[in-house]
Amino acid sequence: MVKIAPFPEKRQEVLDILLSMKGPTQAEVGCLNCCIFEEYGDDPAIVYVELWRTLTEMHRHMRSSLYSRILEAMELSCREPEVYFYEVVGTSGMELIEQVRMPEGTKFNSGEKKLIQ
Repeated sequence: MVKIAPFPEKRQEVLDILLSMKGPTQAEVGCLNCCIFEEYGDDPAIVYVELWRTLTEMHRHMRSSLYSRILEAMELSCREPEVYFYEVVGTSGMELIEQVRMPEGTKFNSGEKKLIQ
């Protein structure tokens, strides 16, 4: 994840760079998703997120000429960009919401989608 706070006059240029990367990045082997978000308010920023199946595939992408565009966009930030790499060890979906929101003492059998009293 990269969070860029561009100079106001450079905001569209940063968006154009990142948008030009989105399709080619998503077409790469191992890319699960690529997203661009805009934050507004007192501290506006642009957040760029890539999700990769494996570290090897992400590292290959980071060595590519395509990735140099991210570095180019980061240069247009008015302060040091925030950069984070997360490694996910597991995921949950609706079953976690259902489990957490159930009354205490109630169990949920996710295989059969029913409550167990």
